[in-house]
Amino acid sequence: MGLEVDDDDVEELVEEHSKELSTEELLELHKEENETLKRSLTSEESGEEEDKEESRIIPAKDLKDAFFCWSKLSKLAEDYHPDVGSVQKAIRDAGA
Repeated sequence: MGLEVDDDDVEELVEEHSKELSTEELLELHKEENETLKRSLTSEESGEEEDKEESRIIPAKDLKDAFFCWSKLSKLAEDYHPDVGSVQKAIRDAGA
């Protein structure tokens, strides 16, 4: 990126951050933070975040299908695996 920093730049930055802010400057910062927060809350209320959340909700039908497949697979493993005890333990552990 070609950025160069020298001692004067560092000293200037330290000076800027070490000075105390006036009451007016503090009030201005507070006002800016409140405005940012209001914009953030407004965008959430308008549904921008809600749309993202809704896309992650699994429909009940899909959950039902997944549980059906899981029970079918569990039954198949219990019926055909030679070590029934370890299969049952694995199924219990996976369901927990």
